Amino acid sequence: KKLYGAELRVVKSVDGRVPIDRFAKAIDENTRVVAISQIQFGTGFRADLGTLEKLAHDNGAYLSVDIIQAAGCFETDLVNLKIDFATGQAAKWMLGPIGAGYVYVRKSIMDKIQPRFLGWWGVEKLTEFGYFDREPLADARMFQVGSPAMVAYVGLLESLKVLLQIPSKNRERAALATADYLRKRLTELDIPYYDFGPNNNSATVSCEPPDVEKLNEKLAKNKIHCSVRNGRLRVSPHFYNSTEEIDRLMEYFG
Repeated sequence: KKLYGAELRVVKSVDGRVPIDRFAKAIDENTRVVAISQIQFGTGFRADLGTLEKLAHDNGAYLSVDIIQAAGCFETDLVNLKIDFATGQAAKWMLGPIGAGYVYVRKSIMDKIQPRFLGWWGVEKLTEFGYFDREPLADARMFQVGSPAMVAYVGLLESLKVLLQIPSKNRERAALATADYLRKRLTELDIPYYDFGPNNNSATVSCEPPDVEKLNEKLAKNKIHCSVRNGRLRVSPHFYNSTEEIDRLMEYFG
């Protein structure tokens, strides 16, 4: 607010979910950008992007989505959903290295926006250093600032070769099936977890076993990698994980 004179309105979650009606109350004709994570990192709640798109655009605002917790696992049609901006990085579900990222900008709004900063990879004739009128590129590359982390992008390319061998719907279906099996096992053991229903669940399961920090340390020592977020254990099975691996995980919950 101090830098740009903008009012920041924070829509708070309720029991792990981000209710659409709270967004509706926060958005009005003065709203410029509606920003949300497609999947909440701490709870696994999956947002209803279709409804948010309508809320944002009906009020003349852009919709910006952080897809880092979804890309590589969930099929997200940015074009048909009319997402204006999407950002993420190569790590997590994309199976790539930290240091490589990406930005998507909807083609139909390119003539309405300008980058706040220019980098030499974001302008026309990038190798001509003797002129001072630097014209931004006409597509989303205009937002490139500085030089890319080349080695990280080589790693991202290799991970994409693996991911693209498997249709995105198949990856999504497999990861969700394993996550649902985990929810079933948690129910059997009477361990609390967030359950948002089929439309809002993701492959990220946030549960609340006893002594979560000690449990996570024990899991790590046995080469089972989860994470603790907001005092809860976050388990994120990908398409290649199996129900047998979930059963092995649950052996440590007793």
